[in-house]
Parts: sequence; C-alpha cells; structure tokens
Amino acid sequence: MIGGVLSSREADDELRRLRALCQRSDAGALDEIKSRLGVLSVADLLRLDERARFGTWRQSDPLGGTAEWATLVGRRDSLIDCIASMHADGFLRERAVRALAVAEGEIVARFLALRSVDHVGQVRDPALSALLTRTDPAEVERVLELVLRVRTRTHGAVALTSYVEKLDASRGPEYPRDLLTADTALVRRFGLEAAMARGMFDSGELEERLATEQDQWSRRLLAEHWMLLDPTKAKAKLLHSKYVEGRLIALQSSADDQFDRSDLERRMLDRSSRVRAAARWRYRRAGHDPAAYYRAQWEAGDDAIALAGLQETGQVLTETEAFEALSSEDPRTRLAALYLSPKESRSKGLLLRLLSDPSRAVVKHAAQLLAAYPSIRYDDVAGAAASESPSQRRAAWLVRRELDDWDRVRGDLEAMRDPEAELAGEAERDLMTWLERRAAITYKLPLPSQREAIQSLLGGAELSLDAVARIAFHAGV
Repeated sequence: MIGGVLSSREADDELRRLRALCQRSDAGALDEIKSRLGVLSVADLLRLDERARFGTWRQSDPLGGTAEWATLVGRRDSLIDCIASMHADGFLRERAVRALAVAEGEIVARFLALRSVDHVGQVRDPALSALLTRTDPAEVERVLELVLRVRTRTHGAVALTSYVEKLDASRGPEYPRDLLTADTALVRRFGLEAAMARGMFDSGELEERLATEQDQWSRRLLAEHWMLLDPTKAKAKLLHSKYVEGRLIALQSSADDQFDRSDLERRMLDRSSRVRAAARWRYRRAGHDPAAYYRAQWEAGDDAIALAGLQETGQVLTETEAFEALSSEDPRTRLAALYLSPKESRSKGLLLRLLSDPSRAVVKHAAQLLAAYPSIRYDDVAGAAASESPSQRRAAWLVRRELDDWDRVRGDLEAMRDPEAELAGEAERDLMTWLERRAAITYKLPLPSQREAIQSLLGGAELSLDAVARIAFHAGV
C-alpha cells in the first residue's frame, strides 16, 4: 500500500522487504529501494520510521539486529544509509546520518529532515547541520513537507525555524513566492502564510489570487488578510462572493456601519446556513427582527430558504400553512414545511403518504417521524416496503428498525433481500450490530407472528451458519 497510509502490519512488512533488499545490495535491489522510497508519502515515511524502532518481547525490530548492518552503513549506497537511519540502534542511526550528510538527492534530504527531530542529540545535531545545506529548489519542497509535518514534536520547532532562517539567508526574503506553486498543499499554505506575514501582497494581488485559489484553507487565509489590508473593497467583493468562506468573513469582520439592510437581507436568504446565521447576527445588531423578515418573505412567495430561516429562528407554521407548503412542487419547500409543521398536524396517515414523496430527503424525515409514532406497526409500511422506489423501501426499513428488537431483526432480514445492494448491505450490518450489542440483553420473546417470520427469513438469509444459529437461539426458533 505504498503511497497511501500504511497500517502497522503493512509498515512492518515493508521494512522487512527493504531490509532484505539492503542485504542484497546489488544494482537491481538498489533500483527497487529507490523506486519504493521515491513514492512514499510523508505519512507513510513517518509510519515506517515509527515502526522501525517499535519492538516488544513478542516482536523483534523489523530491521533486524545491528550486526547485519555493520558492513553496509556508509560503505555501499546512500539508499541503504537512508534505511539504516531508521534503525533502533542510536549508534547505527548516527553512522547512517553522517554518511547521508555527504550524499545527495531528494530522498537523502527527506531522511535528513526526518532525523533532524530525532530524540538522540548525537543523531539530531549532525542531521540538522546537514539539512541546512539542502536549499536547492528541487529539495526544498520535499524537506519542508516533512519538517512541517513534525513541527509539533519536541525538536520540530527548532528544525523548522533553523531551516527557514537558512532559506532566508541563502534564497532571500522573497523565497516564499517560490513555494506558492508547490505540489504539496501543506507547503503552499506555509508559503502563503510566510508571504502575507512579510507584506508581499497588495490588495489587487490578493483579489486575483482569491479568484483562482482552489484550496479552501488558503481561500480563507487570503480573505482574512484582504479584510485587514483593504476592508472597504474586500467587504464589497467578499459579501457577494461565490465562496462561503468569503461571505462569512465579510459578515464577521466588517464594522456595523458598513452594512446596508438590503445586503444583510440578501445574505439571510443565502444557500449556506452558516452565512444565514452570520447575517442574522448582524441584522439583530442593527435592531431588526430576522423572524419577521422571513415571515414576510414566506408570505410574499413560495421560498424554501425563507422557510429554512423560519425554522432556524424557532418559528412554526400554522396547520393550514404547513399543508399548503407540503403541496409545493419544490422538494426543499416540502422538507422545510415538514420540519415546521405543528406536531399535532403530523398524523400517521400524512406521514405514511409522505413515504411516497419523490424527494429522498422528505421520505427520510417522514420515516424518522413515523418511527417515533406511538401507534405505528410493522405492516403499516408494507406498501412502502414493496414499492419500486428504493428510497421508499429504505424508508420502510428505517421505520421498522426503530419499532422493537424483533421487528428490527425481521426488518433487517427482509431488507437483506432487497435488490439494491447498498440497502441490503446496511441491513446486514445493522443485524450484526444487534447481534453483537443488543441480542444478549433482549429479554422479551418475539410474538408468534414475529417468530414465524424470522424463522422463514432465516432459512434463505445469506449469513454464516454461526450467525444464523445465534439469531435462532435468541429468537427461540
């Protein structure tokens, strides 16, 4: 699983593989080591480094003993020295680091960066000294990516500060601009922070970068910096930006007197709930009532966001208004109306009818309300369970699994036969969860009708023999 996040077992296996290649140390083995190390993500490398020195009385170090490395370190190839620099033996790591200090290459630079935060000073100091000579553009990104990931470790801040000071001295104060095009998001973010801290962007450049930036974290940083640098222009642009972060920052960072009532009302109907909440906060500070505005918007036209605003301000619709909204063609309006309808108006018949709604979100919420209904029974949703619509069949299952333990088991077994693989898989996982966590404390015996249905469904269930036997035991079939 090289290139992803290695599990402990995968990391141990990889270390043993690298150890065997180092022992061979022929041209083919070295090529394979280079290939494997070249595609390691930083997360993978850190996991390998951690596991290389992990050992218990039951498990020896995956890189083996010190003796087998004695003739390899500093004598064969820098790639072997890279592997040896992760060994549990501190003396061996020190030898490997001193050999790497005079070697070249991006892979070597990464391993020096890794050892620059070693807990042993005799390893850490020469590694850091050698690392500070690695300021070639081809190496900087690989080094920074790793050092940034370990900067919270005991010696990480020292390594990062020392390396940045060296970059300043060797590349000049403008070097952060070179990092803005790095392949690694973490390095680009670091370069962006450093560039803004040094005042390298004016208002116009911040606006240009914000218009093209794809990274959400970087967009927020750019917007915040723009608001500090040029608040009037930034607020005017960001308040109507297509990015949620921009609209939020404009609402949160500007002075009260910079907002028109119409601007706030427009943002109170924003598609983002976070932006709506920030706009309401400003609206109240200006002495206006958000609930009254949402009510007026709703009465002026069928507006789903106005309904969402009413819900967010703690309002409810009258029974007549709720029924009218539930007949809307807009699924967002129907969903909001279901949330805002008075509790006493949510009859079982209404909720059962809503299980056939074309909107999956409406069906799901109706199922949740129906599951809590006192008089609901298993067969009340039989029509939805036999529907051609996958969302209705899912809704029936959601209702049934909330009734009682035996209806849950029966509903899971029935849903496991569903032609939709996703629903069948969820039902099986829910059944296994019940078997592990609830079965032993389910003291109520199933009714005869439940027992008969469970016995019939168990006969054709695609479950292990052990699972079938355990369910049968608990159900008494």
